[in-house]
Amino acid sequence: MVDKTLDLKINTSTYDFCVRAFRTTKKLLKLNIKLHEETQVAKKVSDKGDIFLFNHFARFETFIPQYLLHEATGAYCRSIASAEFFEGDDRFSHFLYSIGVVPNDLPNLFPFLAKEILHGRKLIIFPEGGMVKDKQVIDQYGQYNIFSRTANMRRKHHRGAAVIAMGLDAFKTALLRDFSKGNYQQIELWAERLDFNSSEELMLKALKPTVIVPSNITFYPIRVSDNILHKAVKLFSRGINKRFAEELIIEGNLLFKDTDMDIHFAKPIVASDYWRWWEKRLLPRMSHQFDSLSELFKLVPDKDHLGSRLHSLGIKAKSNKVRDDYMQSMYEAVTINLSHIASYLILALFNQGLHQLSCARFHKMLYFSIKKIQSTNYCLHRSLHNPEEYDSLINQGTSRLDQLLISAKSLALVHIDKGCYVLDKKLIEEFEIDEIRTENLISVYANEISPLKQATSMIESSIIQVDEMSARQFAQYRFHDQEIMTEWDKKKYKKPKYDDINQKQTATADPNWFFLKAAKEPASAVLLIHGFLASPAEMRSLGDRLHRQGHHVLGVRLRGHGTSPWDLRERDWHDWMDSVSRGYDIIKAFSQSIHIVGFSTGGLLALMQVSLHPHKKIKSVISISAPVTFKNKNLKFVPLLHHTNRLARLIKMDGIFPFQPNNPEHPDINYQHIPIRALYQLQQLIDQLMREPLNIKAKIHFFQAKNDPVVEPSSVESLYQHIKAKDKSITMIEADRHGIVYENIDNVQQKIVSLIKM
Repeated sequence: MVDKTLDLKINTSTYDFCVRAFRTTKKLLKLNIKLHEETQVAKKVSDKGDIFLFNHFARFETFIPQYLLHEATGAYCRSIASAEFFEGDDRFSHFLYSIGVVPNDLPNLFPFLAKEILHGRKLIIFPEGGMVKDKQVIDQYGQYNIFSRTANMRRKHHRGAAVIAMGLDAFKTALLRDFSKGNYQQIELWAERLDFNSSEELMLKALKPTVIVPSNITFYPIRVSDNILHKAVKLFSRGINKRFAEELIIEGNLLFKDTDMDIHFAKPIVASDYWRWWEKRLLPRMSHQFDSLSELFKLVPDKDHLGSRLHSLGIKAKSNKVRDDYMQSMYEAVTINLSHIASYLILALFNQGLHQLSCARFHKMLYFSIKKIQSTNYCLHRSLHNPEEYDSLINQGTSRLDQLLISAKSLALVHIDKGCYVLDKKLIEEFEIDEIRTENLISVYANEISPLKQATSMIESSIIQVDEMSARQFAQYRFHDQEIMTEWDKKKYKKPKYDDINQKQTATADPNWFFLKAAKEPASAVLLIHGFLASPAEMRSLGDRLHRQGHHVLGVRLRGHGTSPWDLRERDWHDWMDSVSRGYDIIKAFSQSIHIVGFSTGGLLALMQVSLHPHKKIKSVISISAPVTFKNKNLKFVPLLHHTNRLARLIKMDGIFPFQPNNPEHPDINYQHIPIRALYQLQQLIDQLMREPLNIKAKIHFFQAKNDPVVEPSSVESLYQHIKAKDKSITMIEADRHGIVYENIDNVQQKIVSLIKM
């Protein structure tokens, strides 16, 4: 039995204080803890689970799961720590006991924990039994095991969680059989032994399945640069041993340098599912031979006791299977990030003898791998759901890849030479367990994703398949990214704090990009760009008309549009320009003859695109109702309002005048509120465009309504004079409306079609 001299009760006051302290610390540190399951799902899993398993990469993470589970369920959790933490300082030992932590050498540990689970406690276990710094959990034979520092060799994972689960389930099965047979006295005896108030209370616990929840903690990014914690220790101590220094560098960066800590629950494992039908009939007979949980969990059987031997052998056999299953589930629940994919790709290339390849080719492989893995059911880091974080790989790099490569270059794992990545042989060198994180971060990332066989197979196949991909196939992937981006932006601004503006919006038209492919080849292509506050729906009827004439047609969505005015508030004109550039990159794969048509602000962006990125493929640009000056003279106060709002945001206010009400011509496509910052960015775009004369080789044609209520008609003359082009013209439309394309005033759509046909 448990030593009665020890006070093992959880002090709920101390526990609650620690929960509050944890919340405060979480706010102070730049550690973003993300539980991947939706709130309701997480609560359901948390309520259902009894034993929660986590991988172990950093020391501080051992104090986090119990508080997350307490927040989700209100339950007080038990956890197991190394006995070394209970040596020396009695005050610290008592503190650990008070918050539910017990040493791994506690007498009768398993029966104690089984009783705690019966009484509603959650149990947290790190089955690796120590920090796995290299994240190498699969050996050369494909078996799950880890390196043991104490044994100085690789070993199987601990099976304690499985033993507790299977032993407890056997006990519950015996209780249920007693109840069915009417052995109420036996149940009352067990209720008394286990400190239950009544046999009914105990039976309610017996009815509940014993559930193990494998869970994975993934840190991203992992950094190897020095940090304030390591510097402080070096300053105030004469020397630090290698192990301690390494942990200070890695864990200090995890804590103090804006790191995501992603926690993902795998599919729960139900202990009773592992018993065969005949075993379920035999279990109660064997369990009846024990008078205490200590005897039930005695895995060294009495040689002269047949029931004891059978029970022990059964628990051992089942626990091995359960252990293997939950370790596989735990490792496959990793949250995949870009560094995982890039690192595995780098090692795969090296192992295939590709020690040098162009940066552009590597980026294409990486992008292709990301797109393939997106089609799986793996848990992905939020940055892999947001194309803004990886889409630019096709043309250059991304900040997240740069972050990994900076570390790789500093560790002499990868370097760049004449536009090529050169992979160093250090990538496959062996390192001691306390060196690998600071010497070969690429290997650590690659090891973490290795158990995900489908993902790693996709990465390896991308090395060959990427060369077989056509430009159109890549363009189709990028178009898909833009659809994803729309949904990402919508979701981001659906929180309650945005409701005051969002609920007043009336736009009902489809805000997504659209891509209408020509039925016959060869065909010219048309890129359509909508106006300020609108969405691609503004250009859709023109797009349909052009498509019927045999053109490929792509309608772009300018970032911040078609989602929420709050989204537009956070964008600048460079974001809009980037949307146009992405659209051009997509459409150019489909034709050697491209026309760009932009309405209002889209007209400015069309001119800017051709000016900044001249290409012989671009045959013409049609700019419609593009603004240089506006009818509304109050817009001259926008810079003042904008800078006033900026000052207000410095003191955590949304601004003095963050939005201006809008009465649009087309409430089904336009925002009902205009962000002041967006108006300021529009003026910045105009200023940038008009700063120096534009030299454009393509044909330029302007359309402008004579009595435009929004844009001064003189704007078209300003643009005409400002642009240096051999072939340029103006068509004035008899109209007193701004949206002449959407309304097709004076059959302007057909006029555009005719110009493109010419």
